[in-house]
Amino acid sequence: MKKSINLILLSFFMVFSHTLFAQKLSSGSLEPLAGQKSVNIQFDYSKITIGDAASPFATNKGISEEEYVANKISDLNSKKPGDGDRWAKAWVDDRTLLFQPSFLKALNDKLEKSGMVVSENNSEAKYTIIVKTIFIDAGYNVGVSKKDAHINLIIDVAESSDPSKIIASVEMKNVYKKMQASYNGMTFDFAVGQRLQACYDQAGISFGKFLVKNTSK
Repeated sequence: MKKSINLILLSFFMVFSHTLFAQKLSSGSLEPLAGQKSVNIQFDYSKITIGDAASPFATNKGISEEEYVANKISDLNSKKPGDGDRWAKAWVDDRTLLFQPSFLKALNDKLEKSGMVVSENNSEAKYTIIVKTIFIDAGYNVGVSKKDAHINLIIDVAESSDPSKIIASVEMKNVYKKMQASYNGMTFDFAVGQRLQACYDQAGISFGKFLVKNTSK
């Protein structure tokens, strides 16, 4: 009896682990991108909520990025002056140094066979992909305990000549990537930037597959 219960619980958590991440086309169509060889991309971090997505019953409610950053700076500086300011700089710099390159590489790797190339600052492209980060669970790693980071994205595809004309919108919820242990079961992703970089890498992989599926004829 006990063995049966354990198998049922295991099955539940296996199903949950596969349904945690969600990606869907919420409006419009990606078909206009079919046959496009060059597409522009922009990243938007202007409206981010920071929260905790660890619980399967989480509502993703949290605090504003401004409040989160202010609290983090104050906490770290109180322990060691200057640490909070250095953390805040890395919090912003990681976007262009880690997140965007990881997303773009993963996306273009998946698009390689389709002939489409996505790049930033492409003024010649007919369409622009706008990647909006709307939610972050930064996770943590303290050695003896850790939790993977998660992100929620809204990815809009708009006409480059008029960004208000959105032809499609894709929602990505609870995007995360399990880090591979590098030594003795540890992943060494102690910096928040490393954990979030893995999320953007996975987001690029997933969106690339989704784009190919929805533009193939």
